[in-house]
Amino acid sequence: MEHRVARAPQLKGLLIAICLQAFWFASVSMFITMPPSAQAETAVVDRVQLQLKPNRCVALHEGQVCYQTIQLWWSANQPGNYCLYQAHASEPIFCWQDVSEGKYQYEFSSDTAVQLQIIDTHTNTLIVKNVVEVAWVYKANTRRKTHWRLF
Repeated sequence: MEHRVARAPQLKGLLIAICLQAFWFASVSMFITMPPSAQAETAVVDRVQLQLKPNRCVALHEGQVCYQTIQLWWSANQPGNYCLYQAHASEPIFCWQDVSEGKYQYEFSSDTAVQLQIIDTHTNTLIVKNVVEVAWVYKANTRRKTHWRLF
């Protein structure tokens, strides 16, 4: 019985090693079989990003407006003219000229989630977007409390 117990960890380790090798081989072979244009496109897309820190604002009660200073950082594939917009807004929050990345300190105030977007102003296309979520500590009480006293 001790012989079987000693073998189990060895077999488990061997199985894990085989699975990792199979995963690595599948990943590499899939990338190699991609046409060069798709490989380049994949590499380019990875550099476009919009980071928000923090990405969640926490209010005390559900339905309350939440206030938070959000540090925003974005990057694009190439230099250009870009603007930060709140989704469905016609006016930009802030714009950058001839750059491929930028930082901004956004003063968030909302009782619902807000989507922020980086738009290329020359082509008027959405480059990247991210969402500031709103959470709360206490859920809104649906029943109204009565403060009656009989005595």
